[in-house]
Amino acid sequence: MSSPVTFVNVIDVDPSQQQTLIDILEEGTRNVISRRSGFVSSTVLAAVDRRRVVNIARWESIDAVKATQNDPAAAEYAQRAAAIAKPSPGIFTVEADFSA
Repeated sequence: MSSPVTFVNVIDVDPSQQQTLIDILEEGTRNVISRRSGFVSSTVLAAVDRRRVVNIARWESIDAVKATQNDPAAAEYAQRAAAIAKPSPGIFTVEADFSA
């Protein structure tokens, strides 16, 4: 069994397109990503200067992430986002976690 992983995508976007990008990410997560096997949760962060959006998705395994990335329905949303912004995705493991 694989360990949980976190997909992080820091996306540079023209400030005038930030809300459009957020709408694409929300729609894709609601309609496709959240229904995929191995999906745990997702968070979308908007930079206050409107120049970046961070998409964070937690998954049960790296295999679940890869399967989703190969899903044509998920790829459609990724292509729509990439048409208006510059994504920088990566897959990470949690090495330390602190809370109050």
